[in-house]
Amino acid sequence: MGLVAPASHGNSPDAGQERVLTRRRWTRRRFLQWMGALAAGSGATAAYTRLVEPRWLDVERVTLQVPGLPERLAGTTLAQISDIHLSEYFSPERLLQTVQLVNRLAPRWVMLTGDYVGRDPEAARGLVEPLRHLDAPAFAVLGNHDLWTDASLVARSLAEGAVSLLRNQAIPLADGLWLAGLDDVWSGRPDLTQALANVPSAAVTLLMVHEPDFFSQVVRREAPVAVQFSGHSHGGQVRLPRLRRDGLGLELYAPILPRYGRHYPMGLQRVGERQVYTSRGIGVWPLPYRFNCRPEVSLFTLQPA
Repeated sequence: MGLVAPASHGNSPDAGQERVLTRRRWTRRRFLQWMGALAAGSGATAAYTRLVEPRWLDVERVTLQVPGLPERLAGTTLAQISDIHLSEYFSPERLLQTVQLVNRLAPRWVMLTGDYVGRDPEAARGLVEPLRHLDAPAFAVLGNHDLWTDASLVARSLAEGAVSLLRNQAIPLADGLWLAGLDDVWSGRPDLTQALANVPSAAVTLLMVHEPDFFSQVVRREAPVAVQFSGHSHGGQVRLPRLRRDGLGLELYAPILPRYGRHYPMGLQRVGERQVYTSRGIGVWPLPYRFNCRPEVSLFTLQPA
């Protein structure tokens, strides 16, 4: 997990216990508080991490080479919005601005991959009006924060915003192309078998699931999934430089990542013919800082492999 405070090197039985307890204190919230305190030492740094980068929305354009994709679907585009976290840090007005940006990108479909609120379930009502402005059909899955607050209220708000929620089910997007969505991995009951039960064997299947590390199960089970789309990690929100690229080819690393968001923390990764894309999200949580980790809207262009 990185950034663990030094523990005592004594030989007493309590020394090992002290080391374990010290590690456990480094939650994502605690790390971001530490970063905020550090940034406060410099007015410019504090302003950037709190006021500039969290609002500096990036558009990630990604071409996906998809085995089995029908030639007639070459060039089809999908957009992804993730981890909105409506709260004191992210308003419905900013969500509307994001929706307007997505509309300018003109995707054929839009995917929303969970965590629509922070701690207040009533914030979900702020989804309705912005999402109604989406020009393209939109589909969603729930995230852990949605289940930790009020999944029913979040689901109703998505429905009122004309977004179709997929919980362990799949729908056809076009002839030969299906989109599946799972219940939240952390606190829900994800059932990949049920989700894919009605998908024709010859179809290309795209999968939405909030937590990216579920991709390990997709690979292990050799599930008929071409691409998984996830969020959850926020890319770590704070990314620090390393001396050399890691095994994923990344020059920056996130000292703190959430459970189920550590193996595929951000961007596009491939295992065999299967791919997973993890969005950095557009919101922030539990604290409003970003550093070397801009929020993003993702635009995917599908091409036959």
